[in-house]
Amino acid sequence: METQLTRYNFWIITINSTASFVMAYLFIFYVNQMMFVLTAGMYDYPITIDYATYFFHIEPYQWTHDAVFVIFSAGYIATLLIGILSILGFYSLLADPIPVKIFFFWLFIHSATYFFGGLLLGNLLTQGMGHVFNWMYLQDTAKLLLAMVGFFGLLTVSIFAFSMITTSANVYFVKFTEKISPFFLTAQVFVPYLIGSVMVYLYFVPKSFFHERFSWIILGMMLIIFYMRSRFGDELMFDDDDNRKIRPMRGLVIFTLLFYLGSRLIMHNGFYFGWN
Repeated sequence: METQLTRYNFWIITINSTASFVMAYLFIFYVNQMMFVLTAGMYDYPITIDYATYFFHIEPYQWTHDAVFVIFSAGYIATLLIGILSILGFYSLLADPIPVKIFFFWLFIHSATYFFGGLLLGNLLTQGMGHVFNWMYLQDTAKLLLAMVGFFGLLTVSIFAFSMITTSANVYFVKFTEKISPFFLTAQVFVPYLIGSVMVYLYFVPKSFFHERFSWIILGMMLIIFYMRSRFGDELMFDDDDNRKIRPMRGLVIFTLLFYLGSRLIMHNGFYFGWN
């Protein structure tokens, strides 16, 4: 077992997880961009989307309560559904040493960060989901309660995520022990968070929207809780499997790089959607 704890294997695990981190983030982002397009079409609002932002080609007086509620909440609802599906996908593969589970893990984490972070910071800063709450004329008490839901949602996800990541160790190891824990958690979670956050930041430069500016802070706070929880983890034993091996996920890594560069170039000038 100790022979697997090499620098080479460390970076293989890190690269696999970083590719999953970045791809999951971009997937969530573009799902939300498409939800803006689809819901804007319901109200015949012309819209332009690009690699970082969106813009509605309408006058302020053309906004209605229904339009604000549907357009600015649809992406959050879709993201919540993606998060639920990612959990189902992860646990459907729980017993199998399949590296794609790491993608489902990061998809769940980014979905939770987007949804609960939107309730917390979006509400306080009047961004994203905060637009909906403003147009609903919610009292400060109601807004505070929603922000608390966001906070405790992030806290719960941070604690729950630890069990997901420790069980995902069966992708590479036959058991998860106290000796393996620092090596694995650093390669699987903490370094991919640092590298992935930088890659996400560079993707949206020079533009950045609400979630792109603050998601790394929210996720960093979640990982601090995650780290504190990891100090009290139990040892796990997994079934033997001949397919278990520390190897690069070449398909996902290559696809992520192509999508990262290709989507940034293709979406640079944006796409206009008019409905007349």
